[in-house]
Amino acid sequence: MEKTDYKGMSINERLLAAGVLEAFDVAIAERNRPKLEALLTSVDALGPGLVDQLLGEGGYACWFCGEGMSRGGEHALSIGLSDLWGGNHGDEPTQTIYSHYRCAELRMKGASMALEQDILFPATD
Repeated sequence: MEKTDYKGMSINERLLAAGVLEAFDVAIAERNRPKLEALLTSVDALGPGLVDQLLGEGGYACWFCGEGMSRGGEHALSIGLSDLWGGNHGDEPTQTIYSHYRCAELRMKGASMALEQDILFPATD
């Protein structure tokens, strides 16, 4: 049997293609680490610290620089992504990435738009 080529697919797409997305969701809900590791390995998606992040045990890592992020540290963002043209904008499936504000600001500069720190993190005097 030929192995599926998962290159270019998100983790959710890999799990869906392999027919194990529902089992993955159950494993997350049950906080079943061995099952999560097995499912992610089966779709070539197990990376360092990923299960910890999925279970909320390892903190967060910045999408851009890979460094850890912790509450009380520098400003941080949760960025939700969804298919704009697929008719489900804002609905499942989505992917969430995490970033230091400074990393997102640097890497997400647009031609006519920029992130606005004062809107995302209003001063609390």
